[in-house]
Amino acid sequence: MTTVSVEYLIPYVRLEIGDMDPASYRYIDQWITTALIVAVKEGQRYWRSKYTTTEDGLVSRNPYFTYETDESEGVIEDKDEPILVILAALAILNGSLENSAWSTISWKDAEISYNNNEGGRIRGDTLKRLQAKLDDFIKAPTKRLAKPQGFKLPGFKSDMERGTDL
Repeated sequence: MTTVSVEYLIPYVRLEIGDMDPASYRYIDQWITTALIVAVKEGQRYWRSKYTTTEDGLVSRNPYFTYETDESEGVIEDKDEPILVILAALAILNGSLENSAWSTISWKDAEISYNNNEGGRIRGDTLKRLQAKLDDFIKAPTKRLAKPQGFKLPGFKSDMERGTDL
């Protein structure tokens, strides 16, 4: 079974979250790799378990996946990579927003006021933007209709086929 490490997606996640200066990275590679593993696991509900992953960050195709996939693109299909990057960015920024919530304060007295809520608002807006981008790529599984399967019954014609719509 062919496997690939999710680490090749780290630069794309860094680009998505705006962590691009190598001299002062906010997130270490290990955390981004962990977020990518979480993204693969979260993506299973979108792709009906197309991929399997290990805690080491190795991803492989699920041999029991019943739908047709394009093996020529590698283990992770090219069209799935942006979705994994966005899911990983959402995981990182959600954790960062939750962590910074404890230091978000606002106070005021008669002469001075202090407010650092703007950073939390900006992060919240970024999360909304990423969620909208994810929704553009793929619909949540709870919002999809089942694929219809139609069968003709031998010897039976519907009202539409007979031309006698009611």
